[in-house]
Amino acid sequence: MDDNVINRKVARGFLKNYAFDLTEAENGPEAIELVRNIRYDIIFMDHMMPGMDGIEAAEIIRRDCGENGTTPVMVALTANAMEGMREHFLKCGFQDFISKPLDRKELNQLLLRWIPEKHRKQKELPEEARPLDPSEFKIDGLDINAAMEYFSGDEDSFVDLLELYCMDGKRKTALLHELVDSDILHYQIEVHGLKSASANIGAMEVSAMARAQENAAAQGDSAFITEQFPVLMAEYETLLANIEQFLEGRRQEDDGAEKLPGLPIQELAEQTEAALEELKHFRSRNCAERVEGMLLHELPEEVGKRLLQIREQLRLYEDDNAEDLLSQLLSILKKEEEVK
Repeated sequence: MDDNVINRKVARGFLKNYAFDLTEAENGPEAIELVRNIRYDIIFMDHMMPGMDGIEAAEIIRRDCGENGTTPVMVALTANAMEGMREHFLKCGFQDFISKPLDRKELNQLLLRWIPEKHRKQKELPEEARPLDPSEFKIDGLDINAAMEYFSGDEDSFVDLLELYCMDGKRKTALLHELVDSDILHYQIEVHGLKSASANIGAMEVSAMARAQENAAAQGDSAFITEQFPVLMAEYETLLANIEQFLEGRRQEDDGAEKLPGLPIQELAEQTEAALEELKHFRSRNCAERVEGMLLHELPEEVGKRLLQIREQLRLYEDDNAEDLLSQLLSILKKEEEVK
């Protein structure tokens, strides 16, 4: 459980090579509801989140979710691994904790401590997966070698991570400007998330600046925040622009690739309806695969535009928004089908 979509993506990347069934939650109440209904072997719980924090959620799970709440190993995720934190987490119902950004070796050691060997079997990467090559990612403000310390996945997965960082950046820049003068506690939580998300992609300068802002907020140093906030935002917004420029170059390369022949309206409607059904049954990955499959074909401009919007919402784990957009697209396609 983590409120930051980048952190969840990175954690999934680390864990997907093991024989695990993974479930994600973005806040405490959602995690509690999942645990009420599903027996988990291990739960990774972010420590600092807006609203209900990880410690409160863990206490409720241990107290109110019966055997489903008392059986799992509970691991705290924290970007503040200070002395004495382990003892604090143990008192609050956790058995262990791990620092963010996640470190591959540290995570493997934790899994050795808590997960039965049969579930630790590593899976092979698909043959078509390309290992991450730092020379392919020349982006000012990113240290790809540093990112490789925290990222476990192939080249396409890292591109997806950069896409997520940019999409989340649109929300976060506006939110930080809103919070810096109005809600210092919420501001502290948001720069805390920016710190770890930036480190996950190798944006070490932005991560360090966010860390300084987080520490200043924790200490009530409003003078430092006021002075350094514009510096942080200038660096952050420049980084977002650099990443977006890189991604746009890749999109143009993809657009230049030969598309598959267009699909009849009836088949587009059937594929859209199938994707919608996958999402209604909480199979978002299957839904995303169907959307990606349709995007490989020549498409009417409006259909292609809507499918790209749906893909963006799925990548942000905004399944409700994606479901609404799929329903709208299906309605449009069925009307076109009736006309023909």
